[in-house]
Amino acid sequence: MGVVFGVALALGYTTAAHAHGADAPVAVDYRVEVASVSVPGVVVRPVEGGARLELKNESGREVVILGLQGEEFLRVRPDGVDENRKSPTWFASRSLSASGKGGDAKAMPEWHTVSMDPVVRWHDERARELPARAWSVPLLLDRQDPGIVRGTIVAAPAPATGWWWAGAVVVAAVVAALYRWKWVLVTAAVVGGGFTVAWIVGGAWLAVSPSESLTTQLVARLWPLLTGVGVVVAGLALTARRVDIVVAVAGACLAVMVGFADSGAFRYGVLAGPSWGRWAVATALAAGLGLLVAGGVRWYRTMGDGN
Repeated sequence: MGVVFGVALALGYTTAAHAHGADAPVAVDYRVEVASVSVPGVVVRPVEGGARLELKNESGREVVILGLQGEEFLRVRPDGVDENRKSPTWFASRSLSASGKGGDAKAMPEWHTVSMDPVVRWHDERARELPARAWSVPLLLDRQDPGIVRGTIVAAPAPATGWWWAGAVVVAAVVAALYRWKWVLVTAAVVGGGFTVAWIVGGAWLAVSPSESLTTQLVARLWPLLTGVGVVVAGLALTARRVDIVVAVAGACLAVMVGFADSGAFRYGVLAGPSWGRWAVATALAAGLGLLVAGGVRWYRTMGDGN
């Protein structure tokens, strides 16, 4: 029953495990490319697997990013960033789904300073998702000179999905088969949980921006982060005590909340986080499933011996 409860608990939090850098997915099937920026000293690049664009202004000029309706959306000064909270694009950019509604493109801008660094990141539906196409984002320099960012979206080849799944399942089966050796479970827990924590922290670090601290990014990944830590703790506890059911539940949570929840890394070609993200997800899946079965079997045998 403890194992079933662990799986149910993990399933209840699966949605939260998708939150990477606000709400960026773990991987996508397209690649966002920036072809040119017409303003010297302004650098634009895709971040978080193309979920957001980043503009860095080292031109010494005031650069205004124009929104979907041609309104002033973001203002990147040499000494900071302001956002126009009357902009319809500002409302739409609050989430990856662009579902926010509000604002008035014809209203006078209502500027709010969000950073003292000339760097900004934002969701922009003009430069996201298939079909393959060209895209552009207009700029306004010093309130009078036009500028533009141009780029393309191309399809990204899928990874060897079946091999990633097969590899994770085979390793999980090996861990489960060696359930008698406690050190195998301890190693699986420490490696699986530790690798998960490193991947989450690495992804959070890559998503940090002047207006979003590392703490903010880690909070967005809170449940899988706590799961990774919990698995490590459960594994270390097994060295001193017979906590087989705890190990099984921890494994279930790791497999579901990280392995299955982030299995998009096996399906799509562009990762939103570190380049070794597929290895992290595969390790979490293998360790989680292996610990679930091995811990459950050890607990069952202990209960049987007690009878």
